[in-house]
Amino acid sequence: KILEEADNLINGTRKIDYGPTESFNKIAKLASLITNKELSPFDVIKILISVKLTRESYKHKKDNLVDICGYVGLLGLIEHD
Repeated sequence: KILEEADNLINGTRKIDYGPTESFNKIAKLASLITNKELSPFDVIKILISVKLTRESYKHKKDNLVDICGYVGLLGLIEHD
């Protein structure tokens, strides 16, 4: 169920709304400017996974697990683009 939800998000509405490759490229550029360090889209996704893992360590929420799976899926999508 969790994997299905994550798949529906990254290959459905969010893909249509944001486009994973374009979106994470923009996020990486902005984050690079803010941190004064060169960050890649992969770095951004790994940071977001870390955020969700940290939140899950405080309190279990299904949303955390769905998002973690979605971010891992996005790593694969971006890698293949």
